[in-house]
Amino acid sequence: MEDIDKKVQNMELIIAMRVLQQENTPENRNRMLNEMMKSKFITPASIDEKEEEKMRENQKKGEKTPVQVSFKVVTTKDGKRFLPAFTDTMQLNEWKEKCGITEKLKNMIMNFDVYAQYVLNSGGNLAGYIINPFGENLVFPAELIKSLAMQKAQHMAKIAQQKGIKPTGPREGIKPVNPQEGSKEQ
Repeated sequence: MEDIDKKVQNMELIIAMRVLQQENTPENRNRMLNEMMKSKFITPASIDEKEEEKMRENQKKGEKTPVQVSFKVVTTKDGKRFLPAFTDTMQLNEWKEKCGITEKLKNMIMNFDVYAQYVLNSGGNLAGYIINPFGENLVFPAELIKSLAMQKAQHMAKIAQQKGIKPTGPREGIKPVNPQEGSKEQ
């Protein structure tokens, strides 16, 4: 089993978020956004055991299998639902403890692109994502995610065009399901 603490380390992002919270300037905002765009996050989810076993069997055969994933969400007092994004296991464990979550969850590792895909394709069911809900509590609403995703796509297309590379499409193999409640009221 992989050590998630070694795979997900976001010290530069944590520093950039804290600096931004102390001094909200365009420079600090851009630094934080740049760090966020290249960071990996831990996201708690439930995966049906039978589907997970089927996925493992097919992986051994070299086949991809779509898997239904149910994400825990953070729900605000006004009913908005956000995917939690944790910079490390310490933040994840603090969230589980404060929300009283005792069920066994899978820790998925996701980046901005995957969060954007889930949020923007949720049909309005997800209002965005929150980095470290009980820590820095940095909210990325769907409109901001959409804007950042478009800017990134334009930037990547420009680079690809300059290098004569054809851009690739979205990730395959993960099929979103209605997120589950695992809430923190704000």
